[in-house]
Amino acid sequence: MENSNPLNLVTFVLLLFAALVGTAAGILTHMSGVGLPQTLLASGAAAGAGLLWAMAVLRGSGNN
Repeated sequence: MENSNPLNLVTFVLLLFAALVGTAAGILTHMSGVGLPQTLLASGAAAGAGLLWAMAVLRGSGNN
């Protein structure tokens, strides 16, 4: 029986990049003295933006 992996390499890299960007933004926002709710909003927005940016970069490089 073949063991199928639901996450391919591209999906893993995209999610890892988004998680790293969100974590970095959250840490920097919290260190600046902002409260926890604003920190979570900033880190979530940065993770979403990082995911969209990475998807655009990977799609743009695949068309060559």
